[in-house]
Amino acid sequence: MTPVKLTWAGGEHRFCLRMGELRGLQKSRDAGPEEILTRLRMGRWHVDDMVQVLRWGLIGAGEMDADAAGPFVTELVDLHPLSQFKLTAIAVLIHAMFGDGDGTEKKPEGGAADPLENGTSPTSTETAP
Repeated sequence: MTPVKLTWAGGEHRFCLRMGELRGLQKSRDAGPEEILTRLRMGRWHVDDMVQVLRWGLIGAGEMDADAAGPFVTELVDLHPLSQFKLTAIAVLIHAMFGDGDGTEKKPEGGAADPLENGTSPTSTETAP
C-alpha cells in the first residue's frame, strides 16, 4: 500500500498503516481499526485514538521513527483544535482499510463500453402504450 499525503495541523505529511502499524495501533488502543474508526465517526473517541492513529501512520510512511512521532503529535494536540486531528485520523484509517481509490477497478471484458461512461443512458426500443 502506498502512503497517503495529507495536510493537517502538523503540515503536509505522509501516513500509512500496514500490518505492523495496525497491530501496534490495536495493542496501544486495545481496539481494532474499524472500532477506532467507528468511535471517531460517532463521537465516542478518546484523544489517544487520534494520537495513536497519527503516530503509527507517520511511522508506517517513514516520516518519523517511533521515538519522534509520539511526542510530535502530542505536542501538536496542545496547539491546535482537536477537529484537525479527528478528520486526519479518519482519513488515515479509511486509507488503510479501503485503499487509495487509485482507479484500478477492473472494467468488464469484451469491449463493451459502459453506457453511462459518456453521460448517456441506453435508448429504449419499447414504445409507450
